[in-house]
Amino acid sequence: MAEAAGVEIRLNTTVTKEYVEKENVDALIIAVGSKPVVPPIPGLQDDNVIVVNNYYLEKDKVSDQVVVLGGGMAGCEAAIHLAQEGKSVQLIEMRSELAPDANIRHRPLLLAEIEQNKIHVHIGYKGLRVTEEGVVCTDEAGKEHLVPGTTVICALGQQARRDVVEELIDCAPYVAQIGDCVRASTITTAIYQGYHAALDI
Repeated sequence: MAEAAGVEIRLNTTVTKEYVEKENVDALIIAVGSKPVVPPIPGLQDDNVIVVNNYYLEKDKVSDQVVVLGGGMAGCEAAIHLAQEGKSVQLIEMRSELAPDANIRHRPLLLAEIEQNKIHVHIGYKGLRVTEEGVVCTDEAGKEHLVPGTTVICALGQQARRDVVEELIDCAPYVAQIGDCVRASTITTAIYQGYHAALDI
């Protein structure tokens, strides 16, 4: 459809300030998205850890005992999927509730799925380190616990790619930022912002 409308699609192309200036564009819509948050928790770079964004590329590495670190919407959805695949799943969230970022209509259904799939939930747990046996956490009282699992899914949120945005922000007469590169949010927000950015050109 895009090609039929005369849109030229360039794959495997990194857009830099020099690239934009060379193309001499009139308008630039920046939609470079976000990157996963991977804090400096000891062991989080080990081979038994998979960042949730990479799950489908590395799912063959997933064992039968899984810990999902992060109980936001992505972590909850990953936990449900893994449980439905027959895995034993532990879900860790440092806040006082699961998926506070979920849509108000979607969240009750999400929580019901977690309960129905017998996912073990640990609220108020903060990850200290990852080991071969699981994730060592502290609870709200400061007591340490080992949440067992031989595969750890890191689902600790997304961070806007502001470094890319800042390089491009003044490269064209009209520049718009849309979606997760502004602030990690939902596909609905990104579509709305993209629509209005196109209207403004």
